Amino acid sequence: MSTDGGEPSSRLDDIESKLITLALVVALAVSVLDNLLNFLDNQNWVFPLILVTLLIALRWLDVTRKRVSSIAVGTPLRTYDSSSAFYGEALRAVNRGEKSVYAVFSHATAPPQQTEESRRYYTGTIKWARKFPGKRGLHRVIRLPHSSPDIQQWVDEQVDLASKVENYHVKILRYPRGMELEGENFAVIDSSVVFLGFALDDRGELRGFSIRDPRVAAAFEQHFRELWRISGADPKLPPRQGGASPAGAGGVAEVGTGPPPGGQ
Repeated sequence: MSTDGGEPSSRLDDIESKLITLALVVALAVSVLDNLLNFLDNQNWVFPLILVTLLIALRWLDVTRKRVSSIAVGTPLRTYDSSSAFYGEALRAVNRGEKSVYAVFSHATAPPQQTEESRRYYTGTIKWARKFPGKRGLHRVIRLPHSSPDIQQWVDEQVDLASKVENYHVKILRYPRGMELEGENFAVIDSSVVFLGFALDDRGELRGFSIRDPRVAAAFEQHFRELWRISGADPKLPPRQGGASPAGAGGVAEVGTGPPPGGQ
């Protein structure tokens, strides 16, 4: 489901509904007046009753359409108090997306070591990326602590996948020794909705929220581009010591497995 063009389509539906309602009201008024002016003979109230029924049905359909549309699009701000809710809704949003996903992974353990919901989410995003080669893009920055033996195999798998899946691009941001890994995880989908989650324990249980606002999405995309710029690609590459890195950020090499986001 594309997020582009939804608002103009909704406005057209509203205009069409109002025009049909106006036409029915005019026809009902003319029919009622005709019956009143012919009060003594030739009365026929069947047609006005049909018009009233149509007006009621149209109003019901209009209200139902708006409710369904609201559920499908989602409210501007939603909060999630569990990994199940967060990852489940995030994966549904990804599957509705058509163009781009910019995601940041910040965990000390791999999804297979976390929860069932996180495993489904990360597997699902790769499935999404495999579709329509060259037509969409999944860019992921993986933030790692200085030493990450528990997650290294999964990181290697992601880099290998990125070399095989045209739509999947990965960069690694390895933190200097002694620097605490941030628990912030986020994804920007189709430049319109942002999911932001915070790890609360070693298993990766998340709490977070999503917000559907292109302006907020643009701000997070800009943040992602900066992370992408300072990230390296080789998950085994140790941070540089005693000098500036090629990217201009301490301890990061500027090598990548895909183009920087922005053109999707």
